[in-house]
Amino acid sequence: MLFKTIESILKNFPKKHLYIILTGIVIVSFVSLFSNLNLVSINYESQKEERIPLEKSVFLSIDELKPESFKTKESLIKRNDTLVSILKKMGVSSDNIIILINSKNSHLLSKIKTGEKISVTTNEENIVFSIDYIKDFRTGVKAELIKDIYKIKSYELDIEKVKVYKTVRIEESLYSEGLKAKIPDSVLMDLVYIYGWDIDFTHDIRPGDSYSLIYEEVLVNGLKKLDGDILIAEFINQGKKHIAIRYELQSGKSEYFSPDGKNVKKAFLRSPVKFSYISDRYNLKRMHPILHKIRAHTGVDYAAQRGSPVRATGDGTVVFSSRKGGYGNLIEIKHSEDYSTRYAHLNKFHSRAKLNRKVKQGQIIGYVGSTGMATGPHLHYEFHVNGKHADPLKVKFPNANPIDSRERSKFLQHSESLVSVLRNYQSLSHLGYNL
Repeated sequence: MLFKTIESILKNFPKKHLYIILTGIVIVSFVSLFSNLNLVSINYESQKEERIPLEKSVFLSIDELKPESFKTKESLIKRNDTLVSILKKMGVSSDNIIILINSKNSHLLSKIKTGEKISVTTNEENIVFSIDYIKDFRTGVKAELIKDIYKIKSYELDIEKVKVYKTVRIEESLYSEGLKAKIPDSVLMDLVYIYGWDIDFTHDIRPGDSYSLIYEEVLVNGLKKLDGDILIAEFINQGKKHIAIRYELQSGKSEYFSPDGKNVKKAFLRSPVKFSYISDRYNLKRMHPILHKIRAHTGVDYAAQRGSPVRATGDGTVVFSSRKGGYGNLIEIKHSEDYSTRYAHLNKFHSRAKLNRKVKQGQIIGYVGSTGMATGPHLHYEFHVNGKHADPLKVKFPNANPIDSRERSKFLQHSESLVSVLRNYQSLSHLGYNL
């Protein structure tokens, strides 16, 4: 009934007025719809602002802030620390941390290393404005809040190598005098390694010996980070000069050479036992301490504490590793057709010193003992040349390969330059300049 009445009214209603009414209804409907959408949008923004308090702040970069408005905290990274745990300890809000870790490139801060330091700069409300983490002495990672976005990127540190000159006169020992001259422990160890083929630092050093060297220090952003390589060294041992110059070969490997291009590395080390003393020398007419009769002593005895490591003096192959009469536990290494060495009276063998196994120069092959005919713990060391005994303290060891002929000209220029620099430093030092 209602529908028929409406139908009758519409039929009798002027068409012009009907169109105006319908148009008005449509316009009102659209206005109402968009008004509701806007209200929903405003309400959403309001809710979003309530969920993330960080959004309430006005975002500024550090450059736009006054110095007193922010502070920097530095944290030492400990075991099991993460960026999240460190920031939480500093009182940074969870919302701030979430925004940071969801930023582009945040993975650059995910692998922080124990023992390193991380710096965090925050404002008065404890909002993170920057993070600075140095990964190693070459690179770092920086995060900065620019407007409302964290920009995270890696960067190269400012690295500088500076030359350091030191000269030392030995009165007690190379090591103690070196430390007094403020030479780093690592540099002293390198010095011992470089000259280990020519000088037995346990037995050959005398009061009055001296050494000079130039080495590098690595500075990162103006601060010393680590000690670099020895560039040149001169060691005067019992009046004899030994000069070693570091040179990088075309292969990329660095080695030390004499000024005329001879490799300072020898095929054999001077001593098979560190921290020992010579208790008996090579002597073909020695009175045997146990047999009490003249019996050739065909090697050198190094007295040391039982269990002290014994090193292979050269590369080679183990051709004997067992017990042998008066030698007790014995190892024999064949280095070439011309050279072989023996190590006797061992307390025990190292696992690598097995028959037909190859060993490298400096590797531990056994331990000092007193097996066989021995009055106390020591190493009996023999050196054989062409199958005959030779005095290990006097035999002239063959050098490793000299500088290649194709690199010789460039090396000699490098050598002459470094020797000149060393001589200049030495002259200034003798004149009393504190270098």
